[in-house]
This record gives sequence, C-alpha cells and structure tokens, in this order.
Amino acid sequence: MTRHDPFYPPPQLDQPGEPPIVFAWGAQTPDDTELLIEELDLWVIWLVDRYRLDHRVVPDCWTRHPELIEELSALHLAWQGSFATTSSADAPLQWHERFAAARERLNDWVARTGCRPGNHRGN
Repeated sequence: MTRHDPFYPPPQLDQPGEPPIVFAWGAQTPDDTELLIEELDLWVIWLVDRYRLDHRVVPDCWTRHPELIEELSALHLAWQGSFATTSSADAPLQWHERFAAARERLNDWVARTGCRPGNHRGN
C-alpha cells in the first residue's frame, strides 16, 4: 500500500448505491484477487487519511498479510453497506461502532506481524 502523499488529495470515493456483494477471498482467482486488492487499496488509503490511522493499525505492508486483507475487506464491505443510499439513517453510526472494534483487532493483528515502518517481516 502506498501511504497518502500530503501533496496530493486522498482518493475520491464513489457513493455506494446498493449494498455490496459479499465474496470470499479464498474463492477468487489470482487475477481477481489482484484487482480486488487494488480496489481495496484505494479505500484503505482513504481510510488511513480520513481517520489518521498509523502503522500500528494499518502498516504499509498490509497487502502482504492475509489476516489484514480479510479484516480490512470486511470493514470495507460494512462501510459500503452502511453508506449505501438505501441504508438506514443510523447505519453510519453502527459502522463507526464496528470500526472501533475493528481497530482493536487490526492493532492486535499488526502487533503479531512484528512489522514496523519500512521493515516488513515475512509470514
């Protein structure tokens, strides 16, 4: 993942229209996985910038850790569902509650990786 460059604005996200289609990472082809990670990366860049997350929550090497891909992907799907134009008015608040719990899990996963800024440790 490339961290947000302060000289360029973060990615512009599309307004989710309908709830997303849920998928399983293990059921994807390598080509589909690559495309899905590229799409997820745009959202993660936005998320890191918007909520000022640091490497203890989302390290630069998150795409090399399946557990972080799974957690961030689930969070992204929940975000899409919560901010879809068809969602209830309190759905964004519920997403933020889930986001708080997800940050704790992400922090735990990242601590287990042993990765530090600029220093990826293999799985």
